[in-house]
Amino acid sequence: MDKYLSTKTTTENNLEQHIEFISEEIQSACYGTFRKTTTRKKNNNKKTVPWWTDNLTIMRKRVNAYRRVFQRTKHNEILREDRKKNYGEAKRTYETEIKKEKLNSCKEYCNVTASTNPWSQVYKLAARKIRPKSKTITLTKQDGFEPRKTKETMEVLLDYLFEEENTEENQYQNR
Repeated sequence: MDKYLSTKTTTENNLEQHIEFISEEIQSACYGTFRKTTTRKKNNNKKTVPWWTDNLTIMRKRVNAYRRVFQRTKHNEILREDRKKNYGEAKRTYETEIKKEKLNSCKEYCNVTASTNPWSQVYKLAARKIRPKSKTITLTKQDGFEPRKTKETMEVLLDYLFEEENTEENQYQNR
């Protein structure tokens, strides 16, 4: 490549075009060999569950702060008991608020889906129309035995996989 570039630059007059070509080749080689790190923006608006609120986030931080303060108090028993009581109250309030938000979210979901489609997921759950997906078992022993349970399936599989080893061990024991 060096010879090619040196002959091109000495024979042709358009040096800027060659410089552009060389810089593009170097950049493409770098992009191909070096990892490009990207910084990801933290999305604060994304919630993990539909019932989570900003108030719950604040309460969780407050409960954790109470817990840390309680755990750090070691030498003063009176102060430790007072902080333990504060932590317990904050934790109970936080847990009841979570239960309330879950219930409200469930009620809201049921109302919204029932108004748009009366035969929705809520009806199917209430009427027990949703069945668990059945497990299909495709293993069959040579004698026609089809295992029904997971344990039986595993035994058939292990017998099949280690059948040769078992017969070889038996041959060595019989000699």
